[in-house]
Amino acid sequence: MAQHVIAPTVRDGYEMQDVRTDSAQASASSSGHSTDHEKMSVDAEKVMLEDFDDPPDLADTPASAAPYSFEEEQAVLRKFDRHLVLFIALLYMLGFLDRSNIGNAKIAGMSDDLHLSSSEYEWTLRSFYITYVLFEWMPILYTVLSPSKYIASCVLLWGAIASFQALATSYESLFFLRALLGISEAAFSPGVPVFLAFFYRRDELAYRIGLFISAAPLATSFASSLAWLITKVGQGLPIAPWRMLFLVEGFPSVLISVFAFHHIPNSPGEAKYLSNRERRVAELRLRKGETKVGSSRKLEPSEIWEALKDPKCYLTASSYPQSSTRYAMIAVAGIFKAGPMWRYWGVYPAASGFFSAVTLLITWTINNQV
Repeated sequence: MAQHVIAPTVRDGYEMQDVRTDSAQASASSSGHSTDHEKMSVDAEKVMLEDFDDPPDLADTPASAAPYSFEEEQAVLRKFDRHLVLFIALLYMLGFLDRSNIGNAKIAGMSDDLHLSSSEYEWTLRSFYITYVLFEWMPILYTVLSPSKYIASCVLLWGAIASFQALATSYESLFFLRALLGISEAAFSPGVPVFLAFFYRRDELAYRIGLFISAAPLATSFASSLAWLITKVGQGLPIAPWRMLFLVEGFPSVLISVFAFHHIPNSPGEAKYLSNRERRVAELRLRKGETKVGSSRKLEPSEIWEALKDPKCYLTASSYPQSSTRYAMIAVAGIFKAGPMWRYWGVYPAASGFFSAVTLLITWTINNQV
């Protein structure tokens, strides 16, 4: 049986595969063969990357031998950054607005209309974070369900729940809705790094996760101004301004969830904004120098155990108590009527970006480990 020889060739800036058979090579080397034999020769046949049904495993292939160019790989990355990472960051920004607008709603008269005491208002705030912490295991579903349907469902749920807060008539109903909001957002945000790992290699993730997380401070930069504008317009309407705030900031998430269902791909090979060749490059690049990252989403119990044993997981988690401790000093100083110096010890590190620096340093260390 004839064997196939695959030789890399380059034409028009694309690396291709020149596929020829032993019999065809013999035919090409003999000048006196008939026309039929010449037609059978595949010496000149060029098979582009997307024509392969089963792409080669590039785990141990050097970069110089990869069946695509560096420029092609960078073009794919730029498209993922624009169409995927920025869109996921937009969803996170909308979610952050929906979780944080309760403070602006209180200023707009929510506590007075619902007759909330100071303690009830504080427990309403806590209800979100209690359920958020309890349901942070839900991002495991990224590896089980279709990511496009799962993400769109999360966005639809938190948008609907955030809007329903406008219908709250008592402390109990508001408490319940805030708890549900915590569940819906816990299902999305903590699992985004897992989802992005379907499209990026390990050494590329930290930068993209940083872009994603930056949506939170971006939201806070204009949240108050937006809330002021909404409540100002709502003063002339038959609905209370704080109810209008919940509706206007919550309903956009419901609308964008429909677009998310069609826009977010389940894998690199399903990205509609990539050409056929770019989809194949996006799939192959994950196999180069990696242990099949993104090629399988099946959750193995051994992977959970490996994560629990990995000290880097606890190092990353330690950044949160560091931040909370400093902020807690401000609250404790107020309760015990301590001097202003104790408050400054909590404010100065936060205002100078100390906690952000610690978090970024940990991320950089993990991303650049040998």
